[in-house]
Amino acid sequence: MKNRPARLTFRGVVAALLLCCLCACNKGGRSRTIICGENCPSYQHTDSLPEQPPQGTIRLAIGGDSRDDIREVVPWAFKEARRRGAKAFLFLGDLELTPAEDALFLRKLNDLDGIPFYPVMGNHEVESFGFIWRSDSKSRDRVKTFKQRFIKVPVNFAPSEDSVVYAADLEGNVHFIALDNVSWKGGGFGAEQLDWLEKDLKAANAAKKVVLVGMHKGLANNPVTTHAMDEDGAAAIKDSDAALRLFSAYNVALVVVSHNHMYAAYNQHPLNQHEIEVRLTGGLGAPLVKGLRADEGGFHHFLLVDVPPGENKTPLRVEVVKFQGTPIKADDEDEK
Repeated sequence: MKNRPARLTFRGVVAALLLCCLCACNKGGRSRTIICGENCPSYQHTDSLPEQPPQGTIRLAIGGDSRDDIREVVPWAFKEARRRGAKAFLFLGDLELTPAEDALFLRKLNDLDGIPFYPVMGNHEVESFGFIWRSDSKSRDRVKTFKQRFIKVPVNFAPSEDSVVYAADLEGNVHFIALDNVSWKGGGFGAEQLDWLEKDLKAANAAKKVVLVGMHKGLANNPVTTHAMDEDGAAAIKDSDAALRLFSAYNVALVVVSHNHMYAAYNQHPLNQHEIEVRLTGGLGAPLVKGLRADEGGFHHFLLVDVPPGENKTPLRVEVVKFQGTPIKADDEDEK
């Protein structure tokens, strides 16, 4: 309780700043970034998994966007993931509103009770309040701090000090790749990260691994939202297209993204290549997308993914685990 007055004071300052930044946004209605229109409910696929994973199956928990988590969605998700037999929790970024509050999230990790935690860099980890770029040197400092604070499990980092990019072999035959499309001003992956990605995918494919890829922002030109790599311009869209071609060429089983505070299941495919399954899961406590109904994906949640033993078997079964408490809804544009 001793920290509560300081936290409330900080929140008050943040609220005032955000109010000033948001005053020019449209009032009422629906987020302008949602493009699925009347088809939004069609992207709400979920499977029903057993309470515990079958023998030999590796169950993973996945979610993102927990900043402003006043409903305590994250502690619920961590405890529920543990109860349902998850072997790892893949977190897709935006832990807190700003890194100044990281200590709050670190305490929540106790609810995982030893379940390995694999985080991805979000824009709120690198930018002040998620949209104010400080400087390249400050960005590098935040990348370094993020790695030190949150990555406590064995991973193979890409050879870059400017991003949070790594691969990890999880239990069973699962290979997880964490990409970074937020740590550079202007967005995108960059040639160095894409070169590393292709080499890692090639090796994982040769080893017949089941590959999951996580990143904060969704790939460009998806059918649900433009609040993804589209918003970062032509260079980022080109990087997005290149990554999608690699995912398809090397048989990635599932791509998971967040950034948008909602849920959606959809497929993306490059020209003349097979499609890739994507899950947009940004429901771990941040204010939900403005104007989005529950049947369109506007609810707090996390995912459980079951990976059966053996070689890559797609599609993987994915259950959307819904939070039963009162949701936090955005009164204005709140998608940064």
